[in-house]
Amino acid sequence: MHSSSIRLSRWLCILSLALALVQCSKPSFHNKFIDPELLRVAQLCDERNTDSLFVYLTHQQPSLRKEAAYAFASIRDPRAIDRLHKTLQDPVADVRAAAAYALGQTLHPSSIQPLAIQLRFEGDASCVIAMAEALGKIGGALQASESPPEMIEAAAHAVYNIEKSDSISVHAQAKCAFWLHNSGWQDMRFMNSLAGMYAGQNTINRRMIAYAMGRYRGDWHADTLKADRFLKHLTSETDTLCIVAAMPIAGKTISQFAATLIEGVLNSKATSSELLIAACRAASNHSLVDATPLLPLVKHSNSSVAETACFALEKKELNTQNLAYLHSAELELDVRIQGSLARLLHLHGEPFPVNQWIAKMDAIADIYDRIHCIRTLGCSGSSAAICLNRALNESNILLANAYAEAFIESHKQSDFPASIDYASSLNELIQKYDIGIAALCAAECRAIELKTEEKSMLNSTLNKALLPLQLPRELETANEIIKTLKAWGITPMEELKAAHNHPIDWNLVKSIPRKQQARIRTTKGEIIIELHVEDAPGSVASFVQLVRSGFYDGKYFHRVVPNFVIQGGCPRGDGMGGTDYTLRSEFRLHDYRTGSVGLASSGPDTESCQWFINHIPTPHLEGRYTIFGHVTDGMSVVDQIQIGDRIERIELI
Repeated sequence: MHSSSIRLSRWLCILSLALALVQCSKPSFHNKFIDPELLRVAQLCDERNTDSLFVYLTHQQPSLRKEAAYAFASIRDPRAIDRLHKTLQDPVADVRAAAAYALGQTLHPSSIQPLAIQLRFEGDASCVIAMAEALGKIGGALQASESPPEMIEAAAHAVYNIEKSDSISVHAQAKCAFWLHNSGWQDMRFMNSLAGMYAGQNTINRRMIAYAMGRYRGDWHADTLKADRFLKHLTSETDTLCIVAAMPIAGKTISQFAATLIEGVLNSKATSSELLIAACRAASNHSLVDATPLLPLVKHSNSSVAETACFALEKKELNTQNLAYLHSAELELDVRIQGSLARLLHLHGEPFPVNQWIAKMDAIADIYDRIHCIRTLGCSGSSAAICLNRALNESNILLANAYAEAFIESHKQSDFPASIDYASSLNELIQKYDIGIAALCAAECRAIELKTEEKSMLNSTLNKALLPLQLPRELETANEIIKTLKAWGITPMEELKAAHNHPIDWNLVKSIPRKQQARIRTTKGEIIIELHVEDAPGSVASFVQLVRSGFYDGKYFHRVVPNFVIQGGCPRGDGMGGTDYTLRSEFRLHDYRTGSVGLASSGPDTESCQWFINHIPTPHLEGRYTIFGHVTDGMSVVDQIQIGDRIERIELI
């Protein structure tokens, strides 16, 4: 009996150990919001409750101090700036980095000195990069607002003078330079420094240097010997994204070496579509690159490449042989590329066949192909009357919007009929009281010269157009109208802000696994995304709710910008639709690498149901658009998506 008890005891031990091992091997499905304190910080962030969050910046738990700092990155309340300055000296590096990120989001010039002082003594790599990026963002915002140059110089000087001997410092400089250059800062010091440091850096640093240099708008490229010296590095570059990011530099460097580099990319049979698109754009601005390498690309199997090649050819001289080639190519292409070719040929002196394109459009069943045909009409003023009449009488709102857009575009052409009163036509279009057409016309009213009596007429109509708008769903249209009224000064108004109208369902948030995946079934294939509930709980919860309700099933991708994003989820199908609520912006995760999934918005706290996926890294979106996921499988499908492709279904895995 004694020995059997021992055997039983041993078996119980083995069983307990086995159960423990099974438990350890199972992934944790809980997210961090099961912690009541972390949940409380997130709730206060969603409520934009600055006063109640202050106590967490000095909490004894570092994790709560970090969460509070990140909360202020989303809230961006100037009242938190002084406390965040003190948090820059927190003993925990993660907290200091979060505070630096929050200060960079707040964009207040008073943060330059505290950031610069801390940067001089900072020893943690992540903090150095966060502080340098914050200084770049603040300096860039000052540049964009035409602030005194000495303030911008203070931000740039602090980063430029950090130790350059290690890869972290190089990355920090590139991050800062990116934001300064992105806003138009034209001091050459970072360009010279980064160009000299490119060789020998790791891939991450080379990419960041290329993005920073590619955003520069000054005349650094005028010294072609210096620019060519940098561009020679690209001939041995093995990372495609580095070359893509650096292609704008080649496009601005008017040298034979740069032209040969661009032509080599265009002529390569093995070149990726991302690189071809970047090279087409570079070629469009380069006077030494002629039409020859671009012509075959109008037949490229990737329609984004073909369309970009057509746009590039608009800026090139075409001889009789070139024109004959394009005419022969037209027969082989789909209607969208045919439209780009028709525009191209018209810009090179050929008459635009308005009636032929109207007949072509009327015979097409696919609504997005029809929209593309309609937009093609805008390249000629001779189509203005037809576009206006159809915009006013078309019952399908997507087609009506396309006609209105084509009419506005036709007004820019030299053959726009003098018999059409443009201001009165815009007034009629606004009275159609569609949110898309109203927003389009309001923006156009700000862009053109109008007589006093015309402004008075349009002012009255725009004020009436505000009345039926449903807020917050149609906030974007309201603010487009208000911007115009404000610019004229006839009816002074301030832009509207989205009030807190959709509290987060925290019970739902807590039920979402930390690495929840979703399968997006499209007409081109499947895309798998991983949702980041811990970084963007409100955005993920809303997405999950909409997915479970079938909201996205049957919706379309209404926007595709090559080498940028695909965008879908609009209930109208043109980018102007939304839900009856808006979400809070959530700026914690700022990693816009390839395949990032973000929420579209028209300003802070205006996110809704539309989302996008980027083709390549887009660092200029960081801190401006909420990221709530990343693609884990199916990027090849993302790259194939075109306007009008359908989201058949989204399901949670």
